Amino acid sequence: MAVRWIQFIHIGGAAVRRAFCCLFGLLTMLELGSTLSMALSMILSVVIYALAFGWKFALGFVFLLLIHEVGHLLASRLVGIRTSMVLFIPFIGAVISLARPPVNAKMEANIALGGPALGCLSAMGCLAVYFWTDSSLMLALSYCACLLNLFNLIPAALFDGGKIGAAIVPGTWRLGSGVLLALFFYTKNPVIFAILLFSLWYWWQSDDMGQSYYRLTLRQRLDVAWQYFGLLTVLGICTLYIFTIINR
Repeated sequence: MAVRWIQFIHIGGAAVRRAFCCLFGLLTMLELGSTLSMALSMILSVVIYALAFGWKFALGFVFLLLIHEVGHLLASRLVGIRTSMVLFIPFIGAVISLARPPVNAKMEANIALGGPALGCLSAMGCLAVYFWTDSSLMLALSYCACLLNLFNLIPAALFDGGKIGAAIVPGTWRLGSGVLLALFFYTKNPVIFAILLFSLWYWWQSDDMGQSYYRLTLRQRLDVAWQYFGLLTVLGICTLYIFTIINR
């Protein structure tokens, strides 16, 4: 059953297992240096996810995270900014750091769009493999990729959606914070509440950023908007479609 492979959406299990996974997950945040850091954090992530969900799912899920970050990396290179290697943080995701900050909100949005765009393609790829092989694992991975990238498009700090939304209409983080608040009341997940608090703090700290950073033309804003809402539409439809397959 595909549902077996998507149980991470409702992370359950014993509290001891969670504590064990989180403890080892924190180790990947240490500065280990470039390629070694990426390799060790990737291996550790696979091991930790495997303890909770099995080896096959763990390998596929970490590969999906890698694809998402490669999207950011490629987008960064296209605008002339070098990045660090990918660092994996279990149950948080993966991150890269930029060698220098973007010059304006449009450039930052372009970099942010790269991850969900490639992530969307990875979801479509997994779905295509499911149709070819009837593999419940591939269906689950496709569903996970859709949900993770949709969640990442929420216009709040820490998420790509916050950087993208700011290029469309500065201040959209307020909408994203409302979405996070609604998700918290629905799921009662303390992690979402922590993200909400950090989002509010981050944007409060960023209020003094020069307005010239967000001074974009209407065409630039529309260019970002159609890509953002296009991704939301495709991922949303794909998520609902896969959900009907799982529950039929």
